[in-house]
Amino acid sequence: MPWKNVSPMEQKQRLVCLAGSGHFTMTELCRDFGISRKTGHKWVARHAAGGMKGLEEYSRAPKSVTCRTTDELERLICTEKRLRSTWGPKKIRQVLMTKYGVESPPAVSTVGEVLKRHGLVAERRRRGAVFKVERGALTAAERPNHVLGVDFKGWFLTGDGRRCDPLTVTDLFSRFILKIDALEEARTSFAKASFRSLFRLQGIPEIIRVDNGAPFASQGPGGLSSEAFIGVDVALERSETSDLIMVRYANVKLGQLDTSAKPRLLPTFSDKGWETKPIKPPTI
Repeated sequence: MPWKNVSPMEQKQRLVCLAGSGHFTMTELCRDFGISRKTGHKWVARHAAGGMKGLEEYSRAPKSVTCRTTDELERLICTEKRLRSTWGPKKIRQVLMTKYGVESPPAVSTVGEVLKRHGLVAERRRRGAVFKVERGALTAAERPNHVLGVDFKGWFLTGDGRRCDPLTVTDLFSRFILKIDALEEARTSFAKASFRSLFRLQGIPEIIRVDNGAPFASQGPGGLSSEAFIGVDVALERSETSDLIMVRYANVKLGQLDTSAKPRLLPTFSDKGWETKPIKPPTI
């Protein structure tokens, strides 16, 4: 036979019935029911005054609220909102003080609750959670094609007025610039096409090191790492490696060659894409 569930109301009814029988003292009943004698006498007195309805729980809400917004203030708030539908609680509260002379207007949050209670504001859709990149320790490059540093170096206008967004890819082990691609815009589709052509020649690296931004450090469907299954290192601060890459890129872009350097390869752009040719530093 299953156990029966006994509600508090049934226990109070049983208490007052046993107390009215005269066979038990209040001390014995309170000990058996696990309550204090003060609580036992309270329920017996309430049963004697109101019968079984007296055993029901009373509302614990305060009978009066001294700081409650008056009906007149609520009417003014709703009137101003209907007159100016684009105004929010902060402006309406200021109007109550300047236009109507209310010395102690309700708080901004209270004005908002009044508008919501009267159906004068629509609930906005909550924004999704902000994507947070797990920032672990940076991986040290131990072999070629182990860690690649990729970055957009900032767009500029070419001589014919077209936008150019340079994408650079550098092997952090050999410090060799694998690719400099002049893209029209820093968009995911352009970056993917550029990386696919590079990966066909060099192979897919194990890790790419990027800053905290799209399209590299994204875990969404458009992120590079989600498609190519590449680990991502997020570098938030400048380092010696990043400064070196930036200087080398500036040398290639502006043609500022070190006169003390040995002959090296300079990338040049042609109809076939980026090519390299040996050059010598100019003599001064």
